[in-house]
Amino acid sequence: MDGEGTIIIPIIGYIIAILSPLLGLIYGAVLFFVKKDVPLYRKHGRFIIYFAIVVFVISTIILMATGNFGN
Repeated sequence: MDGEGTIIIPIIGYIIAILSPLLGLIYGAVLFFVKKDVPLYRKHGRFIIYFAIVVFVISTIILMATGNFGN
């Protein structure tokens, strides 16, 4: 199992990206750039980065649509 990684690390990243897109972006970047030797982490790190950006855009659109953005 050396070098394979465990699936719980990416799952935590997706949960963090839902709760806080900025922290999810940082978490995904750490997985992608720091854990290069584990293909599972590199793949999911990239997906977590994408997911955090999408969550951020959707939450910004929702806040702007409801009028709660600047308050």
